[in-house]
Amino acid sequence: MNGDRVIGGYALRRLLGRGGMGEVHLAATPTGGLAAVKVINPALARDPAFRRRFEREVAAARRVARFCTAPVLDAGIDGDVAYLVTEYVKGPDLAEVVRDQGPLSGGNLEALAVGIATALSAIHGAGVIHRDLKPSNVLISPLGPRVIDFGIAQLVDNDSLASQAILGTPAFMAPEQVRGEPLTPAADVFAWGGVIAFAGTGRLPFGGGAPGEVLYRIMQEGARLDGLDEGILGVVSRALAKDPRLRPTAQGLLSELVGGTRLSTATEVVERTWTGTGAASAGAQLGGGQSGGPQLDGLPSMARPAVGRGRRRWPWVAGAAVAVLVAGAALAVPELLRETWPYEADFADAWAVGTSEGGNARQAGTGYELTVNPGWRLWKSAPRREPDNGVIVSTKATLAQGAGEYGVWCHGSAGSGDRYEFAVTGSGKVTIVKRRTGTRGTTLYGPADAPITDVNRIVAECTSRGNSGDQVTLRMWLNERLVAEASDADAPYGPDEAGVHAASGATASARVRFDSFTLSPAAR
Repeated sequence: MNGDRVIGGYALRRLLGRGGMGEVHLAATPTGGLAAVKVINPALARDPAFRRRFEREVAAARRVARFCTAPVLDAGIDGDVAYLVTEYVKGPDLAEVVRDQGPLSGGNLEALAVGIATALSAIHGAGVIHRDLKPSNVLISPLGPRVIDFGIAQLVDNDSLASQAILGTPAFMAPEQVRGEPLTPAADVFAWGGVIAFAGTGRLPFGGGAPGEVLYRIMQEGARLDGLDEGILGVVSRALAKDPRLRPTAQGLLSELVGGTRLSTATEVVERTWTGTGAASAGAQLGGGQSGGPQLDGLPSMARPAVGRGRRRWPWVAGAAVAVLVAGAALAVPELLRETWPYEADFADAWAVGTSEGGNARQAGTGYELTVNPGWRLWKSAPRREPDNGVIVSTKATLAQGAGEYGVWCHGSAGSGDRYEFAVTGSGKVTIVKRRTGTRGTTLYGPADAPITDVNRIVAECTSRGNSGDQVTLRMWLNERLVAEASDADAPYGPDEAGVHAASGATASARVRFDSFTLSPAAR
């Protein structure tokens, strides 16, 4: 029983699992959602050297884009307890799936291979090496695989072969890891090959037995790949090359599997291909706000609650400025911050929560909900500026209660209230509106009829045209169909902020749930 135990503001609900570094609990977040909280063993947490590694490695893990991963949401030290918070992924791990349902094949195996390669590409792109990729670190969600525990193996001193053998799993360790050599991302690619071989055959790639025997086979023998689908056999064989220089990179894996697609596209490939391999059981994870008044737009009025007293948190958790983030994470190359497009929200990353006169904003599980009081409009900024050369904004949204409109906005400013809004109504109308605080807005397109579903994918593009950006082109897609297009040459707004919005009718409140949000640079 967790009782009333609260760590770092997270109320522990039940134990999910135990590992060498601590316990993992299902927990309620301060805003009412769910997360997985890893509580580090006290003996480790009290070690000053460990605390320094904890801060450094979690900062690196926090930079990892969330493609096919369970992203790090929070971390800190509450008294003598170090804790790490990640997105809660409901589903079994890959080892359980293979044990209970047998080996994967066809589209499911290919989607698994793409998903894990996508995760590794995101992990390596942030300068992190996983070091312990294995079936139990791959959770199977309804939308495909999610890699967990990336970079966490580095938190314990692993300078010696003995400590590496304890932290790594012998069946999936690369030969250079067995030899105790410095590791590169190629070690994760080797582990990827072993994991996919296991998933497709149901066997450990280098057999079982005593750890020493397995490590010898890794060094001296080839992996057993008989029975693996022919379509994926070649790339798995190359990933399992003894010489790390002969293995493809994680991006190279993607190139072979899906033709060199971008990470965001690869994620969509996984989600569209996945056919529900994940079981219903839960697996153990070891791993600016604004509101507008009636009819008229108002000034910003909602802010994120202050961090509670009595516990230490790292700068990125509190939504600190970029300069603090860079200093705290000790980024050696500034380009790393520019390599994280597209931005995909987990809605715990400094999105505004709280109540104002216009309504309420809250994190709801992995989503974000706006409840709008009658006659009001709420619009919320993403914690990321738009790219300079145009932006594509997308979301999946549901009108969960009441009547009204909802969607995304771009080229906006929390300070001025300027923005272009792309909206869909519960009755199936779409509009593009240019808004400014204190005005009713100027309709640039619509209202026009458009087909809607229970959950609608809304995509908007804002692109400046002309030599001096004296015209903005605005386009809107609804459920993969282009439904609206307009342009603005009357003192058009330029790249700044973007986000989501919702508005209610005059007599009843409305509640809108956003299950995703993505910012991407527009094609030039």
